[in-house]
Amino acid sequence: MRLVDHAKAHLVTVPIDEIGELIARGAITVNGRTGRIADEVSPDDVIVVDAAAIAAFAFAPQEIPLAILHEDDALLVCDKPAGVHVHPLGPYREDTLVNALLWHCGARPNDPWGRWRPRPVHRLDRAASGVIVIAKHAAVHDALRMQLAERTLERRYRAIVNGDVATEAGTIDAPLGRDPTCDYRRAIDPRGQRAVTHYRRIDSDGERTLLELVLETGRTHQIRAHLASIGHPIIDDTLYAAGGQQADAAPIIALHACELRLRHPGSGELVTVTSPSPPRFS
Repeated sequence: MRLVDHAKAHLVTVPIDEIGELIARGAITVNGRTGRIADEVSPDDVIVVDAAAIAAFAFAPQEIPLAILHEDDALLVCDKPAGVHVHPLGPYREDTLVNALLWHCGARPNDPWGRWRPRPVHRLDRAASGVIVIAKHAAVHDALRMQLAERTLERRYRAIVNGDVATEAGTIDAPLGRDPTCDYRRAIDPRGQRAVTHYRRIDSDGERTLLELVLETGRTHQIRAHLASIGHPIIDDTLYAAGGQQADAAPIIALHACELRLRHPGSGELVTVTSPSPPRFS
């Protein structure tokens, strides 16, 4: 694994887009030598981080109300509102879910790598709402990420799409890559990452259809790109509507993460958490 990727996975108090700058300033050493972004690191390497440099880059806790659906010593599950970023990124350094989580969970002293800081386990687009699981420390995060990789952590969504989806159920198995015409949009790409979305038709009024969706993989914008690829973009998703280009044009879309199932890393028990659909889904 490259040093920059290792740092992104563990330095949860530093915005992802600033990790490279942190390394370039010499704030991380590997086996006593100044680390470089492309350095390959292994579990046997001694990696040391400059706590003062980390503090200069870190984002701040904020007292923001959280809708908590489940919480214990290892993890918590939040109901994220649509329009809220999960991570601080670029100009969005405040009012994110992570800012709120840092306040809620507090911080431990002498923890520059943030091993006892809350960290989201999976993606949930800013424009979408619903359940997201948060690991309270690194070991739980690693265990839940393994469940994601093994596809034993199940996420279920609901979406309202344009048009009448005629089939009762189906699977979209189409690889995704960056759209060559728009950097922040994804498109079907034979050379891209494998992406599989299963869907079931719940209701339709002839002009719009309510779908339930289950992800087999978890790519960026997977549901949005897949549904647009079959001619049924999500309601209000102007980024993926025909000719859409604006990343911030639709702060809220009709996509809701309604259910999450996982094995608790501590007890091994099955944990199921649900979130009621927003009023527009009624």
